[in-house]
Amino acid sequence: MSLYDKYFSKKNKNHIFEILSKVIYDETGIQILNSQKYIDLYRLHYSIIFDSVNTDELSILNKEIINQIGNLILKDINSPQIQNIPVKIENNNNKSIQIDKKQNISIHSTQRLFDSFNRFNFSVNPSFNEFIPQSITLIKEQNSLFSNPNINILFNNQDNLLFTLKDTKKFNDLEYYTYECLTEDKIQWRDSLKIQIRNYLMNVPLSKSDTYQIQKIKKINHDNQNYLCFEINNHNIEIGDELGLFTKNNEIQIETSVFVKKIIQNYLLVNPIDLDFLKNYYCLQMNKNITIQGLI
Repeated sequence: MSLYDKYFSKKNKNHIFEILSKVIYDETGIQILNSQKYIDLYRLHYSIIFDSVNTDELSILNKEIINQIGNLILKDINSPQIQNIPVKIENNNNKSIQIDKKQNISIHSTQRLFDSFNRFNFSVNPSFNEFIPQSITLIKEQNSLFSNPNINILFNNQDNLLFTLKDTKKFNDLEYYTYECLTEDKIQWRDSLKIQIRNYLMNVPLSKSDTYQIQKIKKINHDNQNYLCFEINNHNIEIGDELGLFTKNNEIQIETSVFVKKIIQNYLLVNPIDLDFLKNYYCLQMNKNITIQGLI
């Protein structure tokens, strides 16, 4: 029997999960043997470990299962119980004390630092410095990110979290995918938070910038219709896209937005709005915003 057949046999899977359950119980007093949540987490990482560990020994693979999946489960168990409502407790003097629980927060790829590379590889400077990622929602695109039901997010080049597909929704002609984080790791940082959204091969799926400088802006009349004409070089913008406009600053602050009506090579015709033509504008595709939701 090959190593592959031994590793993925029902006997080995069940035996190692029983051992893992005993290890978790001995350390925490919590029984996970019949927990669907941890069974699903075990199944998900089981195949990943086989592909990531270079060995010909079944015992080494099984040891990695205990170590890697065990650490994920322990982190999840040791995370504080999270609720979204405040509670009251009584202190020794029987006085009511208000305790603030975690609150929901969203990080948007469109609200990133100006020197960020693109929506899959960006930095933000939020007002908080701790974050427990819960889910990520993004539009389906033609790239490698969507060739597998799992994606990874690397925070500050050190915390790599796995997300698995939870839901898909269609809105107009677009399809949005929502992935759920399998653990409740707390991400911490001092100054800025760097986020890299990566495919199952650990690669960022977009290799160029998605922030475009508008070279020229001009009012025109085309087919008896008034437009603003943007000249943008080497863009990947499509008809129907919503473009958020901003000027160069440390952090992107969208001033207003327009919709692309027609495209003629490097010339985009958008709905007419009042703009200061003396400003040096940049734009990005608002409809391709990526939202990471979590708790602080």
